[in-house]
Order: sequence, then structure tokens, then C-alpha cells
Amino acid sequence: ELPAVENLELEYVFPAYTGLAPQKVESGGDVAALRGTQVRVRVKPTMASPAGRLQLDPGSPSVLSAQADGTLTGSFAIADDGYYHVELDGPQGEHVTASPKFTIDAIDDRVPTVTFEKPKRDVRANPIEEVPLQARADDDFGVRQLDLVYSVNGGEEKTVNLYSRGAKSLTEVSAGHTIYLEELGVKPGDFVSYYAKATDTDTVKGPKRATSDIYFIEVRPFSQDFRRAQSQAGDRVAGPQPHRA
Repeated sequence: ELPAVENLELEYVFPAYTGLAPQKVESGGDVAALRGTQVRVRVKPTMASPAGRLQLDPGSPSVLSAQADGTLTGSFAIADDGYYHVELDGPQGEHVTASPKFTIDAIDDRVPTVTFEKPKRDVRANPIEEVPLQARADDDFGVRQLDLVYSVNGGEEKTVNLYSRGAKSLTEVSAGHTIYLEELGVKPGDFVSYYAKATDTDTVKGPKRATSDIYFIEVRPFSQDFRRAQSQAGDRVAGPQPHRA
């Protein structure tokens, strides 16, 4: 008789940045998980076996160590798509293929998405108006940072941090900022362009970044009503003062 796999127990240990708890599969085989996931394997053989290996394709073999309860344990990391099978040592020290060939499916961490919830379009405003903006970022495992980037007339870009990751990763982030046109010193005919950019928390292949569409604030002249109100206010201030005896 030669040893074979009676049962294959798997435990997925996901990358720390995901915040996911380990997941056990009592009777496993094919593997599909995020890149960087550690797969812990416990093999119950049909007969005693002193040692074994996980043969990985592509990759080097990973050792299976015998435990006191007769099982063998080992692990491998998911880096690329491929295959693996269990190899056990037989009674004469021969290497025995003890399981079918199982697939390894490496799942990619998705790129974050970033949009504007407000105003969702180009707008026109006079030189002293305030323009409130609201940006939103979403990611499958967590948003690390959300920034607003703006410039006047295509000049130097300025960045405002809207959100930075705290102790806990958030998969959905919504944050706002108000642009005060008066502080920018703009005049009719100028324009302010802006967009948002988001970064995720991926530490396996490195943080991924995404940007929103670019929007514009067109600076328009004051309306007739506004000019009339200014003129009336000036008349009240500079009008004739009552005579004092």
C-alpha cells in the first residue's frame, strides 16, 4: 500500500492590510484567494507517512512536516495562478503523488474608485462665492487616502487632504471641502479646475491610485441684482448725514 490524502484541510490567512479574519475550509482542494494570502495546509493521510511536500507549479516545493496526531502540515503563499498537489513519502522512502492536481487562482486587489457626489458637474460662480465640493472613494479592502487637487487657470496644483486612514480601514469614504473663490483672487473669465484622487491600502503589490474626472468652476461676472444691491448699500453708507445743532 502507498499513502494518499484522505482529507485536506485549508486555512486562508489573508494579508494584514485587508483586516480579514482567517478562514478555514474543512475539506479543501482548489484554491482561490487574494494575492499574498498564506494558505496553511493540514493533510490527513490514509496511512502513516513520515514526510511530504506540496509540489507547486510554478514554484519550489513546500515541506510538509509530520505531527504527533499523524497529520502533516505545511503552507504556501498565493503569488500567481498555477497548480499544486500533495506528495507523500511511502514505506520505502519513495515519493508518492498522493492527491489530484488542484488549481491556484490568484485574485487581484481592485483599483479604488473615486467620484464627486457634489456638484457632479461644471459650475459657474462669481468671484466671491463659496463652492462646496463632496468627494467619495470606494475600495474593496480599504481607502488609505483621499485628496482634492485644484488649480487656477491651469497653474500650479494645490492639494487638500480630505481623508487619511486611521486605526481602522474604511472601504467607503465621503469627505467635503469648500473652495472660497475670494481667497483665490480670481476675476471674471478665470476658471478653477479640480479633481479628486484616492489611494488604497494594498501592501502586497503596492498602493494603487485612481483619479476622478476633472471639473471646472467658471468665474462669471456679478449679476445685475448683485451690482444693484452693492450700489444701494454704497448709497446708504455715503448718503447725506442728518444735521446736528
